[in-house]
Amino acid sequence: MSYLIFIVAVGLFALLGAGGPLHGDRWFYALSRRVDAIELDLWPSLALRVGAPLLAGAVVLWILKAFLGGLAEALVGTALLYFSLGRGDYPTELQRFLARARVGDEEGAAMLLSESDSDRSPGEARGQRALRDFAYRGFARWFPPVLYFWLLGPFGAAAYRLVALANSDSSGRFEAAQRLLDWLPSRVLLFTFCVLGDFERSKGLLTREALDSKVAAEALLEQGITRAWRLDEEDMDDPHGVVTTVETAQKAMNRATGVWVVVASLLALL
Repeated sequence: MSYLIFIVAVGLFALLGAGGPLHGDRWFYALSRRVDAIELDLWPSLALRVGAPLLAGAVVLWILKAFLGGLAEALVGTALLYFSLGRGDYPTELQRFLARARVGDEEGAAMLLSESDSDRSPGEARGQRALRDFAYRGFARWFPPVLYFWLLGPFGAAAYRLVALANSDSSGRFEAAQRLLDWLPSRVLLFTFCVLGDFERSKGLLTREALDSKVAAEALLEQGITRAWRLDEEDMDDPHGVVTTVETAQKAMNRATGVWVVVASLLALL
């Protein structure tokens, strides 16, 4: 059943992308405003934001099971996993960035990044900033929900997305919870990069940075792609280097996605 839910939900996401009523989050933002009005502490506030929708989903599943039996689990599980997958049109945004970067429109390309120029660290190349941005966005939209789906089921995947929505809606108020949930998926994805790319050059990340809880997922994934695909940080500040860097991030994400689907399929056959 889990594999069927996974294949259907991931297939729908590949075909339809982030859209439709399941990715319409206005109801969640309305819930967040009501929770804010109660003025709870940080963690009780987050628990209510996440717990209330999950409880509603459990009630719906319980009601449907009375009429549909096992089919209810497939329908609700597919809906929850599809809901948990990322928001926004990441592939289109990445291609728009590349199109502007190729013609030298640095200002236009920078507008498509999540971080502004003022957030860039001193001495950081533009390609590094773009790599960090697109690597994390590609990671957060697909990999954590899929990993938590296989570990905890559809409700675990949905919980990740609800925390991410709560954090983005509150301008980073729940960043600690977000980083906690990103820790395991980012390390598993880093290992995937190491296997797909230059393992000898990137394996040091698995024994040092990956075990350091202070290293954020964004920085870890940026370093993983840089080392596994042998990117030269000195070339990341010229226009051609920026394009090459982001194209490499796209290739790394696509290959890692394929590996995770294959691994999930093999595990389902065992």
